[in-house]
Amino acid sequence: MNMVCTSSRVHLTVALVVLALAAQLCAWCAPVRAEMIDGVVAVVDDTVIMYSDVQKKIRELGGPENNPAAVREVLKVMVEDAVVQKVYRQMGMKPVDPRHAEQVAQEMGVDTASAGIVIMKSTLMDLMVKSRVVITEAMIAEAYAADPRYAGSESLHLKQILIRGDTARASVAREEIGAGKPFDEVARAYSDVLVAGSPDIGWVALKDLATEAHEKLHQARPGDVVGPVAVQDAILIYQVIDRGATGGTPLDEVRDEIVESLQEKFRNEAFEHWFRMIMQEHFIGIYL
Repeated sequence: MNMVCTSSRVHLTVALVVLALAAQLCAWCAPVRAEMIDGVVAVVDDTVIMYSDVQKKIRELGGPENNPAAVREVLKVMVEDAVVQKVYRQMGMKPVDPRHAEQVAQEMGVDTASAGIVIMKSTLMDLMVKSRVVITEAMIAEAYAADPRYAGSESLHLKQILIRGDTARASVAREEIGAGKPFDEVARAYSDVLVAGSPDIGWVALKDLATEAHEKLHQARPGDVVGPVAVQDAILIYQVIDRGATGGTPLDEVRDEIVESLQEKFRNEAFEHWFRMIMQEHFIGIYL
């Protein structure tokens, strides 16, 4: 038996009275409805949660009814939901609009009662913690830098000499570059393919390179000459001009998205902290 109690004598007294009445009611009803009511499994102030209530909730959620872990998890949620409803009413909030609940239920694929709890939690979150969450520029910058979706792909700015199937010619070209002859001049003399008369092929993502080229280039640095590299029927010599990332998303384009994500994250954290404190103000008994 696991019981979490507050120091409130009023809550404790009310809960014990309700528990005693519920136990007596179970004894009276057992011969008639034993298959539906197995006993009290939790008390939240003056609210009693029966084992049959938990089983019903599991069925609504489509979970395994006789799984002890599922029973405990669903019971935990039901206890929290009971506290949410009490706090919501204590704060004088208007009842949840049934039409809104039905809409949320359809969107989330849950029953309307669960949807109502979601609406109550969202309302309490906005009321208690939304205005207290402050997102700074440093937080935005840190989140931007840490998210690989925005960083783009590791890339190389390359110049390339492509020689088709002539290893001897490729060796001569490489020797001339090694002897100090400018890469562009050697390329114009030996390369079978040039882009507008230039060996500059621009920025290329490492992940887009052929396996043979990737193995030779993945650790290359600006200024390095790499090759000859045989790729199918071509022999390639590369010069690395620069190294960096391409295809990334500028911060200005995703700032609103990052702010919204951070606000949601910190709102949830703040609400959970606040809600745990609120739960301590209620008598909660769990008997399972």
